[in-house]
Amino acid sequence: MQKYSVNQHLIEGGKSLYIKLGQGGEFVKDCFTGNPQTLKLSYSSIPHDLCMAGKWEAVENALREEGHSPSTSTNHLRQIRSFYEEGEDTVWVTFHDNKLWWCQAETEITADEKNIKSRRVKGKWSDENIAGEKLLFGNLSGELLTTKAYRGTICSVDKKYVLRKINNQLSEDAEEIKALTAELQNKVAGLIQKLYWNDLELFVDLVFRQSGWRRVSYLGKQEKTIDLDLESTVTGERGVVQVKAKSNPEEFFAYEKELEGFRRDYDKVFYVCPRPEKGLQNLKPQSGTVLYFSDRLAELAISAGLVDWLIKKCG
Repeated sequence: MQKYSVNQHLIEGGKSLYIKLGQGGEFVKDCFTGNPQTLKLSYSSIPHDLCMAGKWEAVENALREEGHSPSTSTNHLRQIRSFYEEGEDTVWVTFHDNKLWWCQAETEITADEKNIKSRRVKGKWSDENIAGEKLLFGNLSGELLTTKAYRGTICSVDKKYVLRKINNQLSEDAEEIKALTAELQNKVAGLIQKLYWNDLELFVDLVFRQSGWRRVSYLGKQEKTIDLDLESTVTGERGVVQVKAKSNPEEFFAYEKELEGFRRDYDKVFYVCPRPEKGLQNLKPQSGTVLYFSDRLAELAISAGLVDWLIKKCG
């Protein structure tokens, strides 16, 4: 399971609700930047005092008097009651700037001169999980994101899923897959370390090719400082790759010195070494050279579909 530091506290909630902060997001700025930050609900034609008194039959009658059908009035009533009756443990979510935002709110409710109802947020709205990572749309399920198209104001969302995202957790199935993937990566890394030098250079070429780089030339025999001269098919950047079956810090720094004369001609420099010796594994080059060891190569090999290739070579 995901581990947390001592200053990280899991968020718990009795329910999770989506709220649309005004028509077209008109309340977003006030809710996110106000002091205090708030949840806001319009329904300006519905008397605040009736809601505070819990006179829901009278509220529903007011909705019907506005011309809403019985079923539509009931749906509006459900949303209004949720705003007024949900406890402080309810997790409220909304969408803005391609991110999921969440908060919990106090139970006290006020109405302004325009009869816009507000609940004070406990702390502040957040677009991050408890580990400080942004809750980007690209990392959210399509099922949750369909809520963006909800035409009403408040509706339920999958509490377990939302809390997992906020708490930086995975489902049991996902945790199991993650563990199996880590085991696979470890096994694949072992295979990569067994590759003979010419197979290793071919493997590295295949990895970069599948990652969007194409070889401009192969210079290993003519230029000892460069094994692969690459170009990104996406950005047009130029890259240079040096491949070593095993290496140490002294050899790496010697390579860096040899590269000084033409480093400016390349956007990316990669130093690939499946078997780094003591001191190289944790080295963080100030030059910007990217170090790839067997663990990172294993991730790339799996993503590139090269596991079968490695099995045939080393199995």
